[in-house]
Amino acid sequence: MKYYGTKNNKDYGFYEENFENSIEISDAYWRELLTQQNSGKIIILFENKVVAVNENEYELQNGVWKKLSSTERQTRQLTIQNAVRSEEILRELDSLDRKRIRAIAEPSLKDENTTWLEYYNTEISKLRRELAEIS
Repeated sequence: MKYYGTKNNKDYGFYEENFENSIEISDAYWRELLTQQNSGKIIILFENKVVAVNENEYELQNGVWKKLSSTERQTRQLTIQNAVRSEEILRELDSLDRKRIRAIAEPSLKDENTTWLEYYNTEISKLRRELAEIS
């Protein structure tokens, strides 16, 4: 048998010995939980049960895990996606800024009607608009 809980009211974990307010689990279930944790899930205490869940399905509020509604999960996922995309845009902007500096120093045409500087400025404008929309 294993025991899940906290001895200091903040750090939860598995223990070999039983202690006050710990939850008893079988060795087989403990192995299953660890397997799920290795695949990206988090282990939490929910409604007095030890469960492995996807991180975006639950939220810790005032020390208690709360299951998120479908709308809350979608909102959280969108927030994460926007944060990732924002970082990508910032990296792209940095790269384009460097290219734009070279285009100022070495003016040349990208095609018959567009200079490289105009092209980079257009791309930067598009990225800045997208960044403003998701921020």
